[in-house]
Amino acid sequence: WVFAGGLVGIGIMGGCFSFLCGESGGVPRRQIDAAKHGFELAFGKSATHYGAAPGRIEVLGNHTDYNEGYILSAAIDKFCVIVARRTEDSAGVMVSSEGRFERVTAQVNDIQKGYDTQSWANYIKGVLVELQQRGVELGGFEMYVHSEVPTGAGVSSSAALEVATAQVVKALGFSPEVFSKLGNLELIKACKDAENNFVGMGCGILDQFSSAQGQAGKLVFLDCRDLSFKLVPFPSNAKWVLANTHTPHALVDGKYNALRAACERAADAFKVNDNNITHLRDVMTTKFEDWKGLLDGDTARVAKHIVYENERVLAGVAALKRGDLPALGRLLSESHASSSKDFGNSCDQLDTMVNLAQGIPGFLGGRLMGGGFGGCTLNLVQASKAEAFAAELAARYERETGIKSQTIIVATGNGATSGRA
Repeated sequence: WVFAGGLVGIGIMGGCFSFLCGESGGVPRRQIDAAKHGFELAFGKSATHYGAAPGRIEVLGNHTDYNEGYILSAAIDKFCVIVARRTEDSAGVMVSSEGRFERVTAQVNDIQKGYDTQSWANYIKGVLVELQQRGVELGGFEMYVHSEVPTGAGVSSSAALEVATAQVVKALGFSPEVFSKLGNLELIKACKDAENNFVGMGCGILDQFSSAQGQAGKLVFLDCRDLSFKLVPFPSNAKWVLANTHTPHALVDGKYNALRAACERAADAFKVNDNNITHLRDVMTTKFEDWKGLLDGDTARVAKHIVYENERVLAGVAALKRGDLPALGRLLSESHASSSKDFGNSCDQLDTMVNLAQGIPGFLGGRLMGGGFGGCTLNLVQASKAEAFAAELAARYERETGIKSQTIIVATGNGATSGRA
């Protein structure tokens, strides 16, 4: 069976930053239509089904997910849309692409990892492998991808691609009885496992969970230990502004995994005092201050960030419940300071962008997002001043660095979906 598709629109079609959005935070119909048009140009026929998944913002909870901690996040109104149709062949898998993405080929029963210019397809391949391991019997299909989730910006374009892949495979009707038993949570885990096991990046479940379970007008408060979550209302008098530093955000180079290993070392060291500790989630700030002498300096700073970040998430939820946006903003800024000084996943460009936001009217707080090491900052801004803030921050960054930044105002959006194209 043949699986073919093109990855178009990620930094190519429509641009990385689009101000068009769907009604009520849902996937825009015009984006599905654009993907269908691309499919017809590529394959000379019509797509039958689509899967869509949004990017996400990480409000608070930086690197807490794999430490079984807490997260406050949201899906955004920027989507990855995949359209596809089944084919009658059963021999192999082919991913055809345009722009800077190469054509990729594989076999349905022997999906192998790609490298260099073919590595982009590993996010798709990994999901297919994980679905097969869960009992899904794949046939051939043709696929075309149209994404408006900014790449390399820290809003998890990779998770959007993974979750959209799972959605479109489900929509195509492969092994419906298996999918009915898997449920949404197992699909989320399959997408996370694809990134861990096939791509090779030891991420937690934040990205895939937020992309799948987000809801317009709400933030997702997730407990990463038992994956229970609550939707927390986000007030309409505030907006989120992303500011792109244009520093590449690449995590599969050892830095992310090295930080995760440091967290695990810290948790293991603290077991000397409490054998019930399995992750840094189990360490309160008071205990950390008592026990930090068990750690070397670098590991202690990494662990400090995680322990205090968990408390910032809980404080952020409380601030939202009482409508205290200035308090939420202060927590964002404290989180960034911790990332920069303790955890070590910031960079000069991110620090510069956060510092330049200070004093601009409407600014309530800001921080780096996601894995760090580049990408975008996230800024909490009064809604009435969001557009002026975005323009002024971009101008300040260009004057300071000589780099033309892109800023975008995003809204909370709905999570992953699928259906007939």
